Amino acid sequence: MKVEVCATSLQSIMNAQQAGADRIELCTELSLGGVTPSYGFIKEAVRLSKLPIHLLIRPRSGDFCYSEVEFQTLLEDIRMAKQLGVAGVVVGFLHSDNQVHWEQLQQAMAFAKPLTITFHRAFDLIPDPEAALERFIALGVDRILCSGQALKATQGIATLERWKTLADKKLEIQPGGGINNINCRKFYDHGFESLHLSAQKNSSNHSNNESISGFWKQQAEVADLQMLQEVVAICKP
Repeated sequence: MKVEVCATSLQSIMNAQQAGADRIELCTELSLGGVTPSYGFIKEAVRLSKLPIHLLIRPRSGDFCYSEVEFQTLLEDIRMAKQLGVAGVVVGFLHSDNQVHWEQLQQAMAFAKPLTITFHRAFDLIPDPEAALERFIALGVDRILCSGQALKATQGIATLERWKTLADKKLEIQPGGGINNINCRKFYDHGFESLHLSAQKNSSNHSNNESISGFWKQQAEVADLQMLQEVVAICKP
């Protein structure tokens, strides 16, 4: 079973490598659901990482309904990703009623070739996910990152299993959402090809709780090495 680590820092990438993970999903601002990182961060991550990097393509936080201007920005981020050498992109496009925006998805997929395509947890908002799943397979989407339309993947595991059966290995159903070293065995035991987790811990940039130069103290987002090692030991025995 492959372990994908959602990394928002270079330290997280190094921890994922040391732990024996298989893949990185690169983003920033995980507390906002994740957005596309800066050019410099992506470039350095690709240089540093020995693991394939899948880049989150999301120009802003909020919903997944993008105006034409936002969509063009998004396409430019895909162009940048290809130039910098990432292995795949992670995308999601919806209309205001949470139906898939098929036109934007197809345009983005054509633009991203030959990169692999993951449709992210926007899938959990779709009113008729199983009909969408059939069309995703027909379009050649490689993977769906989802939680089975539940807040956490453990709560949606029965739905995830059904989707995995329907996908019939033509597309990967990748559980994500609240997965950790305590519950990851459930997904291994149910035969999923991979899982996705951030293994986040909070690491202070400073040694005290006072504001620094007028700014409140910020917390760095770092994937916990010990948690990742434990997950890898369970999922890759």
